[in-house]
Amino acid sequence: MSSPAINSALEAADWFFKRAERDGLYLENDKLQHLLFLAQVHYALNNDFAYLIPGIFICDDRGFSEPNLSRILAFGMPLMPKTHLTDSLNSFLEVIWQKYAPMSISELSRFIKNSDSYVKNYRAGKKNLVPLEEMATRFRGSINPAALQKAGSNTSKKILISQNGPVLVSKWQPRKIGSAQTKENKHA
Repeated sequence: MSSPAINSALEAADWFFKRAERDGLYLENDKLQHLLFLAQVHYALNNDFAYLIPGIFICDDRGFSEPNLSRILAFGMPLMPKTHLTDSLNSFLEVIWQKYAPMSISELSRFIKNSDSYVKNYRAGKKNLVPLEEMATRFRGSINPAALQKAGSNTSKKILISQNGPVLVSKWQPRKIGSAQTKENKHA
């Protein structure tokens, strides 16, 4: 087995958290796990089943997740030293971000849970360890660009952090001036 392209799942997670921050988005842990799974699978498919991160994913009710990272992130994102990834890894992660980040958590979950990889490896109520080669090979047949485009088409909503936690925001749509229901017309 060759060494992974990135030293730890935390470094890849840190990259996704910082990328979300640049877009002004809040990245939930579940969505992060989906992105890491998809990055691991795509990297394996493009690089003769090489590992992007040194991690094994489990398959359970929530989809695929890296259990050690899940446990660490349950306490919040740890402080990380600045990660220096190669240009090719940055480009690869950026492609994953552009392709999948616009999708909501429920769209990503549906996309992953409808894959052959999930259907073949899911065991109700259990956490099933899935080898990378098997996970990637079965997932390859589930990549449908038309369905993916349709699933990620609703990009007008963002999740941001307020003083009360995550909130869903959308594009501001002011009312038209001169309509019969404006405040100025009611009091005139």
